[in-house]
Amino acid sequence: MSGTNRLFHFAAVTARKLHLWPIIARSGIYNRARRRKYPDSIVHLDVVLTECCSLRCRDCSNLMQYYHNPANLDVNEIIRSLQILLAAVRVNQLKILGGEPFVCQKQLIRLLEYLREEADQRIGEIDIITNGTIVPSDECIMALKENPKLKVVFSNYGELSNKLSEFADICKREHIRYEVIEDKFWWDFGKPVLRDEKEGKTQHRYDGCYSRRLCTTLYRGRLYVCPRQAHALNLGFIPDCDDETVNIMNPEFAESEALYDAVYGIVDRKKYITACRYCGSDSGIKVERAIQSERPSDVS
Repeated sequence: MSGTNRLFHFAAVTARKLHLWPIIARSGIYNRARRRKYPDSIVHLDVVLTECCSLRCRDCSNLMQYYHNPANLDVNEIIRSLQILLAAVRVNQLKILGGEPFVCQKQLIRLLEYLREEADQRIGEIDIITNGTIVPSDECIMALKENPKLKVVFSNYGELSNKLSEFADICKREHIRYEVIEDKFWWDFGKPVLRDEKEGKTQHRYDGCYSRRLCTTLYRGRLYVCPRQAHALNLGFIPDCDDETVNIMNPEFAESEALYDAVYGIVDRKKYITACRYCGSDSGIKVERAIQSERPSDVS
């Protein structure tokens, strides 16, 4: 990570830990600073590889617990979407996530090959987010090892992350960068149900949301403000509004300049999105992390 990128990353992490992010997010200081430094780039992109997960966390903010029939996504479609998107913008930090990315290692290997061989000049850093429940195959380890921009980010859920130590030892031995996140709790985003509230409260939630600044999401060929919005739409929990997403595959974006404008229409969007009316990210309620459900959850 470059010195400048490291500084921005440190500032964002520190602000979140000190609970200053709502103030910074509402002011727009962070985003404006990044735009001045990197005018042709977006700060962050979540790339969803799969809806399948090796855990079923009751309070997953990305709504994985509501999938009754989760699927591994078409990696060729993901790559095609990235090819189109990266022709228009650079990405400072790209995250590969699910679900759990290591449940579909063949797709992950193919995506990593593309990122290394074709997209290297358009991406700054690559993080793979894992819960530490799966040890990758030798072939997958090799794919991780071949990209110096890549880092494995472990979410440590204690006894549930029963393969974390073994996987981390492999990373040490093979000189693969890694990081272990030791969050003590999660914020409760609540069920994806419509909230009876005034518009001003919804706007206030959106203005101070960490996700809407740093979690722009690529999922099934579309660009979303955040992963919760993406999965809530896919699961049918919220209505679809065309002006709140970008269909990367739309022929009107054949010209990269048009897509650039559309992407920043999402990244810099001022008005709240419909998904915010189904989110309780500002509740201030803490929950124990990674509590497991016996079966997929229902909204009711």
